[in-house]
Amino acid sequence: MILKNISVDCVLFGFQNNKLKVLLWQAEPELLENFLTSEEEYEQIKILFEKNPALGSDNYWGLIGTHLPMEEDLDGYAKKILQTTTGLDDVYLKQVKTFGSPGRVPHYRVLTVAYYSLINPDYHDLKLSPLAKSVRWFDIDDIPNVIFDVKEIINAALKKLREEAQYHPVGFHLLPEKFTLTQLQSLYEVILGEKLDTRNFRKKIQNMNLLIDTQEKQKNVAHRAAKLYTFDIDVYHKLVEEGLNFRI
Repeated sequence: MILKNISVDCVLFGFQNNKLKVLLWQAEPELLENFLTSEEEYEQIKILFEKNPALGSDNYWGLIGTHLPMEEDLDGYAKKILQTTTGLDDVYLKQVKTFGSPGRVPHYRVLTVAYYSLINPDYHDLKLSPLAKSVRWFDIDDIPNVIFDVKEIINAALKKLREEAQYHPVGFHLLPEKFTLTQLQSLYEVILGEKLDTRNFRKKIQNMNLLIDTQEKQKNVAHRAAKLYTFDIDVYHKLVEEGLNFRI
């Protein structure tokens, strides 16, 4: 049975070409109907789909998500949604908040529990969901027409990400296994939306004892090759538990 008054939406952030992006989709109505519920139960929430502009027009986009089955755990279902629609397993996932303003979804009262997740599109092979007509990355500053209060949800998720990035190493999920200090700084500048002082940033990073020098350098670059680093996993997990102060 589907809980027609509760939905789960996932804001999937990506870091690519020094830009923060968000993954949006357009669902295939008939396939989504089959995925969600039986025909009898679908009739109970049919109006939600009939009034969803993204299911009737290619001009609107939505967040990856759907209504919550009664037997599913919230966190577990959010992970299942991401796995089903992107083919990705074991991605970082964090609950943002619940959106429940009256009228946010026309003709029905729906509470949406939003999550955000982080990946680097260059290092993950996204598989187009059989439920989707289209899945596409958009620059965070160039969001297309979206349904309902999706922009509000994205903005809240971005605020949550920026808060978390200052006290936990969440942004590290967006980096390749081996990276330069410049890549790390660029990532945090994009997440925080501000320019960081290079000297202070590198000093703080070094004081965390978080990085391991791989003794390797970049290859096939036009400029002077920079050192490549990786994370000390033990220190990383310690910072996840104890937190950090990333205010530069």
